[in-house]
Amino acid sequence: MADTWDKMKEKVAAVLEEYMKKNNQQELSKDMLTTLLTRLGLEEDTTKQCLDSVFDGASTIPVAKFMTEVFRAGPMPGFLTGEPDIFNNIVMLTDSYKVTHHLQYPPGTTKIYSYFESRGGRYEEVCFFGLQYFLKKYMVGPVVTSRKLDEAEAYFKVHFSNPVHGYDPSLFNRASWEHIIKTHGGRLPVSIKAVPEGTVTPYKNVLFTMENTDDAAYWLTNYLESLLVQVWYPTTVCTQSREQKKIITRWLKETGTPEVIDGGGHLFKLHDFGFRGVSSVESAAIGGSAHLVNFSGTDTMAALVCCKEYYSEPAAGFSIPASEHSTMTSWGREREVDAMRNMLEQYPRGLMACVSDSYDIYQACEKYWGTELKPLIEARAGTVVVRPDSGKLPGIVLEVLEKLEGRFGSTKTPTGHKLLPPCIRVIQGDGIDIDSLEMILNTMAESGWAADNLAFGSGGALLQKLHRDTQKCAFKCSYAIVHGEGVDVVKDPITDPGKKSKKGRLTLEKQDGRYVTVTEGKGAAGADVLVEVFRDGKLLVDDTFESVRARAKEGEVPVRRVSKPVGHAKDHLNNIVLLTDSYKVTHHLQYPPGTTKVYSYFECRGGAYENVCFFGLQYFLKKYMVGQVVTPQKVDEAEEYFKIHFSNPVHGYDDRLFNRKAWTHILEKHGGKLPVEIKAVPEGTVLPYKNVLFTMENTDDECFWLTNYLETLLVQIWYPVTVCTQSREQKKIIAKYLKETGSEDIVTGGGLLFKLHDFGFRGVSSVESAAMGGAAHLVNFLGTDTMAAMVFAKNYYGEAAAGFSIPASEHSTMTSWGREKEVDAMRNMLEKYPKGTVACVSDSYDIFQACEKYWGTELKATIEAREGTLVVRPDSGELPGIVLQVLEKLGSRFDCTTTSTGHKLLPPCIRVIQGDGIDIKSLGIILEAMKAAGWAADNLAFGSGGALLQKLHRDTQKCAFKCSYAVCKGEGVDVVKDPVTDPGKKSKKGRLTLECENGEWKTVTEGKGDPTKDILVTIFKDGELLVDEKFATIRKRAEIA
Repeated sequence: MADTWDKMKEKVAAVLEEYMKKNNQQELSKDMLTTLLTRLGLEEDTTKQCLDSVFDGASTIPVAKFMTEVFRAGPMPGFLTGEPDIFNNIVMLTDSYKVTHHLQYPPGTTKIYSYFESRGGRYEEVCFFGLQYFLKKYMVGPVVTSRKLDEAEAYFKVHFSNPVHGYDPSLFNRASWEHIIKTHGGRLPVSIKAVPEGTVTPYKNVLFTMENTDDAAYWLTNYLESLLVQVWYPTTVCTQSREQKKIITRWLKETGTPEVIDGGGHLFKLHDFGFRGVSSVESAAIGGSAHLVNFSGTDTMAALVCCKEYYSEPAAGFSIPASEHSTMTSWGREREVDAMRNMLEQYPRGLMACVSDSYDIYQACEKYWGTELKPLIEARAGTVVVRPDSGKLPGIVLEVLEKLEGRFGSTKTPTGHKLLPPCIRVIQGDGIDIDSLEMILNTMAESGWAADNLAFGSGGALLQKLHRDTQKCAFKCSYAIVHGEGVDVVKDPITDPGKKSKKGRLTLEKQDGRYVTVTEGKGAAGADVLVEVFRDGKLLVDDTFESVRARAKEGEVPVRRVSKPVGHAKDHLNNIVLLTDSYKVTHHLQYPPGTTKVYSYFECRGGAYENVCFFGLQYFLKKYMVGQVVTPQKVDEAEEYFKIHFSNPVHGYDDRLFNRKAWTHILEKHGGKLPVEIKAVPEGTVLPYKNVLFTMENTDDECFWLTNYLETLLVQIWYPVTVCTQSREQKKIIAKYLKETGSEDIVTGGGLLFKLHDFGFRGVSSVESAAMGGAAHLVNFLGTDTMAAMVFAKNYYGEAAAGFSIPASEHSTMTSWGREKEVDAMRNMLEKYPKGTVACVSDSYDIFQACEKYWGTELKATIEAREGTLVVRPDSGELPGIVLQVLEKLGSRFDCTTTSTGHKLLPPCIRVIQGDGIDIKSLGIILEAMKAAGWAADNLAFGSGGALLQKLHRDTQKCAFKCSYAVCKGEGVDVVKDPVTDPGKKSKKGRLTLECENGEWKTVTEGKGDPTKDILVTIFKDGELLVDEKFATIRKRAEIA
């Protein structure tokens, strides 16, 4: 907000005083306050929602209460702070094809009841977590407003426009949304019952159900699926983290240190390093919280905010001072031991971790830690934790332990395993996932080492390297009411029995101590473990994080019923002071004395694809860094978190850790704007990997520490860059096969741009990630169902029409008709959408019967008479076989032609889309198989979900951010990381330029480049955005040859 909090209070007080005198009143109504706060610049809908909790059911409140309890001294109340979340429009938080589904259910439908489950997966036990976040963030209160409807309709008019037939206004169900506003005050008329969060159940059990509570809103249940299925992410993170906890606990016991478990030490044995390696700030918050259900160690500050704001936990996770490569290498190779000594001097008590592989981990262990600094370590009141960050696993861990034992000695546990003295331990954070963790602990035990010598850090593997298929999470309709009669609904594809859904109304019951899902309405309501948590816009259960943790550990814990209305949550995550790995908070104490400049760069230092398409930096700058992003309130808020987060049970909190003085300097000297300069390659540029993509340096000598403080946030650009790069590679593959099978006109005519459709909203880890990743895909294609990507492209890149879609069915709209009436459901699709392209999922029961008997016989004449194309969608079956079988079945009923290369082509009235199991590998396999079988590539389009937006990670392109130059005591220093344990991790040295001559790209290092040839452009300086790229320009740069 433009005004300071003090000015806001003054304005409010003045307006209230005027109002009271004029009306002779001492009581405030909600309508009056809404009007007042709206006049002062607050959004009306949000204000109404927030005041619900202030009034707590009362019709009026005294002026004194409002002024003392709401407009109190200190930070601005949470509901008045935070940036508006442009993605938080419930009408658009869906796959866009669902906008058309109200026309597809059977006439007379009044109820749709659906459920969410983990229908299999890697782990047999599932720990349910995260639903409460989605409900509070997106669904509680009057979330439907006229303004949001107008906004959504404007998007849909563009999104569903057809170049020939225009826009069909019947597609968007505006009347029904207006009914929700008029009848329900904008609150969502649905009921959700869920297993209490933290509960551990066997997979293949119902985890939550949802149904409409207003007969006219039957379509709403599955409209909300896309958003709520994202609970797969925190559930899967929580589940996998818990499995890792079981492994660590087992090895602690088996190697003789059960007292570590008894004392709670095991809760710090797997530390979250994942902030930079996950796909967005929101995903970091959700996933980081899920990990904290099982552990207490984290550097992901966003997770702490999430736990506090959504689960009432003020102290969910803790950390310690720790170094990074920039704080070590800026001292230079010759002074590495001085950097280490500085760590000991700056942190004389408690735990402290130091990365030690910048050059030679073995020398660091034996010569530095084990000899020169050994007396200091042994005299400290605490523990030094040595961190190797490269080398082959598990060998590097054993080598480090042996080197340290050679200098510090060891004792034996009761099981005969060696244990280093308490003053020294090791943390392994490189390459850690659940498999390597188990392997390392097993190898340590076999080699005579106790598990307590080691802690783990995990980043991308903890929060990113998992997907919806890890636990096979799905949401399916199982019951409907049509013309007053209940109908048990089931999906039962002959091409994949594993995808058969549950039937009827469900209960989750405990039988003989084991959870069982009872189907077909046969369960006992009194025995149902599912609890109603949400109804008609109100949160009914508000669980604490403490309760969730207790369930995950101990079993059943009663839920906490809501005693008063819960207000609609704002965007709590946008505090630049907290958008970092928390160990960076301590780094201002670690650089060499006299440091005035830190210069770092970002690159893809290798990866799956040799050419990288750069995209997404502008979003991070606009969203998180432009303008006055540092405020007194944000500094205060951050300090409160850090005081708890860095507290030590013995030594308390060291108030030097948080650099409040420097943040105050930014406020006073720069008006809260960030004094850094960023130069970057223009977005959309395609260049070989191993080249610099952007650089960052401080512009104020006193803010040398700020450059790498911002690393955590900006390294998340790995995600849109990687999505964009991989999407572009898929575009090249599709174009190749279109040309090779005689359809080059599809490439030149723009049809190629609709050959890979984004199905990824539900399969990605958060709304923010869906927006960012979906937009990255749209750099290369035009087809999407991810509406958040449209909002992203418009608001951050000035593109009003980034992507398009068509009416399409889903299993719920087909199976609610029943097996016997599937052909009627298909006929309805043709009747409701008589023009243009329409897609219909056709494998609910028998895809072959659907192709031959229904589409190919009974409905053939209607299809051929339509002004447009029917797209048949199989959604199960083995690849590539199922695609060929469907083409053959359709080819036997519809007259094919041949292309110039002799490949068969279905008539324009019918095509196929394959959306199940599509990734870059299967896409190529399918197209090659089609070509070999004589089918043209133009017969097929692809849809891709999790593989497009989720099944990739920071290591896909080996994205990294490293310090390469510093100024210390007035002298420039070329900085380099060069570990003997991994030459591939050697960093670039000095100031960099990116140059291109005769099509050859090269990064010139050590300040030897020609500034006049530098392709890097200054895009951000001192809080100001200097370049504002348009999406159309980015697309042109990214075009394939």
